[in-house]
Amino acid sequence: MAGEQGLERMKPEFGTRPRVWYRNLWRYSKCFIGGSVSAEQGGVVDCVEGAKVRLMKDGRAVAETTSDNYGDFKFDKLDENSGAYAVEIEAPGRAKKTIEARLGESVNLREIRL
Repeated sequence: MAGEQGLERMKPEFGTRPRVWYRNLWRYSKCFIGGSVSAEQGGVVDCVEGAKVRLMKDGRAVAETTSDNYGDFKFDKLDENSGAYAVEIEAPGRAKKTIEARLGESVNLREIRL
């Protein structure tokens, strides 16, 4: 059942063999990099839906997503203290933008204006 539902034990490396299993434990044991993409047009700032957002580490893409209708994006399940990343953002009719991020704990890049 645990394998079927993706359940995990907390701190299995201690060998305590607990009877409690957790669903979505990665939300507490892993980190994320997220942000929100916006652009200004005609003096109005608006969310950018459908922007391609790529997470790069050591020059290679490790994940890719698109921004939602609020311009938000998120890369989950990243290891804590895993170092430097680059977030590349591309949207039709806009210049490509790259933001550097160093992951210790989870990082919110906040608003990224294209």
